[in-house]
Amino acid sequence: MPYVFNELQTLLNDTLATFRPAFELGISEYELICALKSPPYSIFDEDALCDSLMMFQTHFVLFHCLYQLRNRWREQKIGELVIGLTTITLNPTLESSINIETEDSLANYYLDWSNLGCSNKNDIEALLDSFWQKMAGAELNANMSLSELKRVCIVMEIESLADITLLELKQQYRKLQHKNHPDKGGSIIASQSVLQAYSQLHKYISVNS
Repeated sequence: MPYVFNELQTLLNDTLATFRPAFELGISEYELICALKSPPYSIFDEDALCDSLMMFQTHFVLFHCLYQLRNRWREQKIGELVIGLTTITLNPTLESSINIETEDSLANYYLDWSNLGCSNKNDIEALLDSFWQKMAGAELNANMSLSELKRVCIVMEIESLADITLLELKQQYRKLQHKNHPDKGGSIIASQSVLQAYSQLHKYISVNS
């Protein structure tokens, strides 16, 4: 069963919120992508930057979610996420030197999925499904060790995997993130653990269902 793009987009949105300390210091797009390719996240595949098409798609999807996060943090008055091509930085307040008109024009570009080069909703969803399937990687972990399987079930507060569906897994994930996510007053470490466990179980159930 393939990954559905909006589920992984949600996962990416939640993951980016845990990078608040890195954004406060400033982080480059390349450093951010490398971090998202590595544990405990492992959202992007190793081939995320392998060719010009994958590089553009990775960049676009990432910036789409970054602009969503910027808008959310603006509403929550957390700070101003300045999304530059060289550095992504979280400022405590909106600085007067920022060109709002230029910034909003970039935001409009990245928040519009049609700019991926597709003309209709079905084409966009098909392209994004394909992208996320590549990001899931060809090496879906269908052979997780029993001890690792038990560990991620404990993190996800799941007693048994018997007959659990991806929808039920997602509902449990949203429940735990509501409690643990930094935007909800939780800790970054707890949120990261839930993110990692959810990603591993999603792959496991997708392959073994």
